[in-house]
Amino acid sequence: MPKFVIMLRVKDGVFFAEEWLNCFEKLADEIVVLDNGSTDGTLEILKKHPKVVDIIQTEGYNEGRDKNLLYQHVRLRNPDWCLWIDIDEIFEPQLTRAHFDKLMKNRFINKFAFRRFHFMDRTHFAGSWYRLNYSAGHDRLMWRENKSGYFQDLIIDSPNVKGIKGLKSNTNFRIKHLGYINKELVDKKAEIYRAIIPEKEDIFQSMYLKGERPVKWEDNRKSVKTIMMNQLLNALQLTHIFPKVIRRARSIFQ
Repeated sequence: MPKFVIMLRVKDGVFFAEEWLNCFEKLADEIVVLDNGSTDGTLEILKKHPKVVDIIQTEGYNEGRDKNLLYQHVRLRNPDWCLWIDIDEIFEPQLTRAHFDKLMKNRFINKFAFRRFHFMDRTHFAGSWYRLNYSAGHDRLMWRENKSGYFQDLIIDSPNVKGIKGLKSNTNFRIKHLGYINKELVDKKAEIYRAIIPEKEDIFQSMYLKGERPVKWEDNRKSVKTIMMNQLLNALQLTHIFPKVIRRARSIFQ
């Protein structure tokens, strides 16, 4: 059976910690954590869990530094597959380890991507066309471990690994992003980003999901509503792909 290791970088995530562990203890073989200075009890909760096999601690906000340091420790666990994910993100409850084993046993695909839905509260996600377009894009990645993988050395970095070659497949596995449901936590995160990139204030304001259309979440993966939503997002994704293909063709033939 492939060895599946989860990577978690966290600071003050006690609001989500138990729920997150309940999700990933069923999916992961091991969890490796980097704690960036938690003071709210997050570290103590994570230390007690048997799936958490290593915890690194750092100070000062630097995502690129932390992710590459965490990746070094993950590699010491000899994983076959890895997943980077945040503590405010969990997979839909009907997914089991068997679903992930089926992906990881594929000999030809090296990367599998998942969709995220931004929740407004525990039962509704943001359903404006802007947010649905975002969800259509499959922005979380599980990858077959390879020494070519790395994270960019940036203070604020994309969560996705770089340098992993080979085929990528987009799945219909859904992630619940719960980080926007707690205004106090959004305020704290916005203040961190504001200190680093103050010119991006419009992005910080979008974290509050103002004026969004609430859509009720359906846990049942096989329900008509869920299937229709996935089909809608697939159609939206095609509108992203065509412009990229056109731009690529133009660059080739110019």
